[in-house]
Amino acid sequence: MKLVVEREKIKKIMEIVQGITEKRTTMPILNNILLDAKDMLTIKGTNLEKSIIAKIDSEISEKGSTCIPAKKFYEIIKSISEENINLELEKSNLKIRAGKSTFKLFTQPPEDFPKIQTLDLNQKISINKDDLLKSIEKVEYAMYEDESRLSLYGIYIHVNDGKLRFVASDGYRLSYNEVDYSGEPIEVLIPKKAVSDIKRLCKDTLSEKIDISIEGSMASFETENIELIMRLNEAKFPDYKNVIPNNNMKAYVDKKALINTLEKVLTISTNIIVNLEDNIMKFKTTESEIGEAEDEIEVRYDGENLLIGFNGEYLLEAVDKVDSDIVEIYFKNSQSAVIITGDDRYTALVMPIRI
Repeated sequence: MKLVVEREKIKKIMEIVQGITEKRTTMPILNNILLDAKDMLTIKGTNLEKSIIAKIDSEISEKGSTCIPAKKFYEIIKSISEENINLELEKSNLKIRAGKSTFKLFTQPPEDFPKIQTLDLNQKISINKDDLLKSIEKVEYAMYEDESRLSLYGIYIHVNDGKLRFVASDGYRLSYNEVDYSGEPIEVLIPKKAVSDIKRLCKDTLSEKIDISIEGSMASFETENIELIMRLNEAKFPDYKNVIPNNNMKAYVDKKALINTLEKVLTISTNIIVNLEDNIMKFKTTESEIGEAEDEIEVRYDGENLLIGFNGEYLLEAVDKVDSDIVEIYFKNSQSAVIITGDDRYTALVMPIRI
């Protein structure tokens, strides 16, 4: 194997690939990537739950394939400043040359690398990469933290009233974001472990569209030259629509003022008490061993006087994702979740706490 590849091209690919490879494993081969030089340079990485196949244009003078340590290869690529990088396989070493610099990495037999299962594209949709990235970033904060509840461990994507909806919840809060959609129906729960990889794919690709394919318990996110393949959670996302209350008391609040006030009172305690009365929203936090904080802001409120408690950090995260200068908050009573919105794509729910 002998070839020349542009540094920037392979660096962008390796930023994604090295994030997939397993760092701690009883299978050392999973620390490696597979380089396969034929018509193009193909780079493969896997941790058995997630896999990636990337193709790069390069000047190939000798075909061949080998396995090399992903992390070290990425570190070498980052350290090089020259525009082009020469790769040459010499027996059990891969020689990496750029300018006056030369590196050698020990290699593993390519046949030891696990076979990556590809999809037959039984179910496939296309989505604008910016819509995909923004939707993930607006709801990911509400995902369940660990795998003890697989049904909430990720982002649920499905079609709702002609929109593609991205939903996340940890049982205490829920958020969803919608984008315009005219394709085939789709329903998939993307595991949390794959979310950061999908975001990186969206940020690094030059493609405007990303194809999402589903086949049984597998899914892939594919651009012109990169395919990210993952094993799906087999759990079913809960019927979240049943928990959305019919709230009828609305407050219009300046977003910057609300965020600023929340950040102030959260310096004392996470739990906050909100008092709505006469178009004033008052906030109070108390911590027995620290002290207390109070603040208030003017709002436009059309409901009854209300005293309600929240986890202030949950409230802050939900408000922060609203793409509007004015946040709309819908209340029902002190025991029901509040609905937070303000733009036509994003909605969040936050459960109250006892006070």
